Amino acid sequence: MDFSQRLTLPYDASRWQPAPAAGVWRYPLEREQAESGHVTSLVRFEPHARFPEHQHPQGEEFWVLEGTFSDERGDYPAGSYVRHPPQSRHGSFSDEGCVIFVKLNQFAGGDSELLHLRPEQGLWITGEHGYRRLPLHKHAGVSTSLLDFPAGGRFPSCCYKHGLEILVLEGHLNEGALRYPALSWLRFPPGTVPGLEADGRTRLWVRTGHLQPAIGSE
Repeated sequence: MDFSQRLTLPYDASRWQPAPAAGVWRYPLEREQAESGHVTSLVRFEPHARFPEHQHPQGEEFWVLEGTFSDERGDYPAGSYVRHPPQSRHGSFSDEGCVIFVKLNQFAGGDSELLHLRPEQGLWITGEHGYRRLPLHKHAGVSTSLLDFPAGGRFPSCCYKHGLEILVLEGHLNEGALRYPALSWLRFPPGTVPGLEADGRTRLWVRTGHLQPAIGSE
């Protein structure tokens, strides 16, 4: 939880932990408190697992990595991005099983947008540097997007002024001799300019602008 420090966690399957609900597993990344506060994690639902109805005091967002995640509002296949605003409630389940990337209680002040973005609804932007970008959400200087490197390439050396967070969705991301496979998570403090290289076909979930000043204080 010290956002002034860089933190890189290559994926390690032994880090999965059982959640309070049967058939649901967690892979902790950031956790302010055991069952509340600022949380970032991977969550895995076994087939037909359910999580009881619960509230998100400061919002919930998730990206569906595998399978189909469901709640009272609908089904979200792999590649879906969902934001539930502060004070929202839902129960969740997965008939076929799924893996999602979840961030809880991290909405900035004034951000109350309900967003359900499914794979076919995104508009990719092709830049000049060999990668594509899919904007997902932007509020108060915080940007969330996907970056797709069809044939590898250098990660753009911009937009790090207020921090950088990356989840490797596909492929590999290299930093010198360090190699981060799919499901690796990286967080760099404000002002850091890491030398990152996508190794072959690579897709990343990326957030910038959210680590300084404190979330919601801009």
